[in-house]
Amino acid sequence: MINFEEELKRFQPILEVNQAEEAIYSNDLKDISDIVMQMTQEIKNANMNAGGQLNSIVRR
Repeated sequence: MINFEEELKRFQPILEVNQAEEAIYSNDLKDISDIVMQMTQEIKNANMNAGGQLNSIVRR
């Protein structure tokens, strides 16, 4: 029969798993709302730039 207390005492986490966990938690990952906000801002900037270009062409 397995002695769980004894097995837990001998347990050593795998170093690679710990490293991966640290890398995942330390990264500032974007979620879908961050991506949508960034895309919206880029579209607004593109429209403002395009509008400014059109206005300068019309003024000539």
